[in-house]
Amino acid sequence: MGDPAPATLDVRGLRVALPDGRVLIDSVDLSIAPGEVVVLLGGSGAGKSTFARVLFERDELESAGFDVVAARLDLDHGQLGLVPQRGALFDHLDVRGNLELALRHADGAQPVTDGEAAAWLSRVGLDPKLAEPGTPVTSLSGGQAQRVAVARVLASRRKLLFLDEPSVGLDPHRVRVLARLIREQVRALGISVIVVTHDVALAAGVADRLFLLSLEHRRLEQLFAGRWPGALEDPGHDAAERGRWLVELEGALVDHLETHGDRAPPDGPPRSRSVLTKLARIAEPLLAPFRVAAISLVRAPVQLVRHPRDFAIVARRVVAQTLLRPLPFYAIVSTLIGYTVLFVISKVGGAGVRPDALLRQIGGSYVVALAPALSALLFVAASGSATNAWLGSMGLTKQTLALDALGVDRRSYLWAPAWLATAICYLAVAALFALGMIAGGWLVCRSYGVPDAWELLTGDFLDPRPERLRYAMRAGFLVWIYAWGIASDVVAKGGGSKPEADAVTRGMTASVVACTLWVVAWELLTVLVVFGG
Repeated sequence: MGDPAPATLDVRGLRVALPDGRVLIDSVDLSIAPGEVVVLLGGSGAGKSTFARVLFERDELESAGFDVVAARLDLDHGQLGLVPQRGALFDHLDVRGNLELALRHADGAQPVTDGEAAAWLSRVGLDPKLAEPGTPVTSLSGGQAQRVAVARVLASRRKLLFLDEPSVGLDPHRVRVLARLIREQVRALGISVIVVTHDVALAAGVADRLFLLSLEHRRLEQLFAGRWPGALEDPGHDAAERGRWLVELEGALVDHLETHGDRAPPDGPPRSRSVLTKLARIAEPLLAPFRVAAISLVRAPVQLVRHPRDFAIVARRVVAQTLLRPLPFYAIVSTLIGYTVLFVISKVGGAGVRPDALLRQIGGSYVVALAPALSALLFVAASGSATNAWLGSMGLTKQTLALDALGVDRRSYLWAPAWLATAICYLAVAALFALGMIAGGWLVCRSYGVPDAWELLTGDFLDPRPERLRYAMRAGFLVWIYAWGIASDVVAKGGGSKPEADAVTRGMTASVVACTLWVVAWELLTVLVVFGG
């Protein structure tokens, strides 16, 4: 007889403490064999979601101040797949795009063929027509979205799946359908599954073994060890047997919650941090944009060559929300500002100086001086906030975590194209803003009968006089530095951890503040250098 297959997951002595020292998980042991379905039950606050984060986001947990220790944690992240709560389908892709992304990045993936996405939908009992191009994920019902998410992770060819509350929002019939679907795919593909749920019907329907994450001891306790009959949705279990076990399982869970449901995590010693660690956490928001810039600069060309379709999809989304949608806004505002500034100057100019003579003397210098700062501030507030909110919503809804669980590196897939597209879009907005200000000034010049107004206003850009050349060079430098600085900060703050909805708003606000300070600092510095000289 050969040796048994190694476990797909083997955890020994896992302990997780909150930043304040309270112990959330203590001495958890869990081993899962190939082809096995394990269900984790427990009350709110028992640590079920934290256990998932240990597997998928340990670095983020530790950077947030959690203390994670394990005597043993054998896990191949390349074989670990995830279906987050409510599926976390990628909202920038249609149904077909969600599946094809998983297929393209699957281990040992081959080129995606026509009909492959539809085949995976059929595998989970969905209409293959949903794989037709242009079917938005927002058009799916809750049950359909959950099954598409299951199909997506199955298509990624992962060997160990983690399903986090997969039955949320499903009616009792759909819960049983989902349970049978999970069992069928486990048998067909030989995969292992961890299901975290509060749903007794789903737990009883799929579990080979049942565990309770105890609110009393903060460790796993196996339920009905030695007498659990196995997944009740498998053939061979009649309705009467199913009913008896559902009642017993619900009773065990309710009794535990009634007795221990209000018990807070036990206290423990607060985690001590070195001075360097504290300084690193303080400096992190300042350093994050520079790290994003370095990573994106390296990965953008690699992603463009290896996965041009993925790059184009993300870049197209960013261009639409940072340039195309607000384009009329920028055109109108820049024209009004250009008209107002030059009109006011013509009215309050020097005493005895004719307005047309004053306009000829000013030329396009007002655009050179104002366009970089004004375009940058408006871009941050409008376009930057849009991209920041989109990236933040992907983190909040666990879409970025789902990317990682498909083997798609979020830094290459999201950061690199979003960074490059945001920077290029700002360069386009700055050019448009300058053009709008020139158009507004042209209207003023025409009202005073200034001849060759267009040539006069564009001369400071196209053929500046020697004494004004350095001002044009300052404007070009500022536009260039603002483009990459804004893009780096937007992606850094939008792509950061988003544990709750308020974090998305905080990220947007922080980015606007940081970029505004960035613009003001460069304006002051370059004024001192250029005009001081």
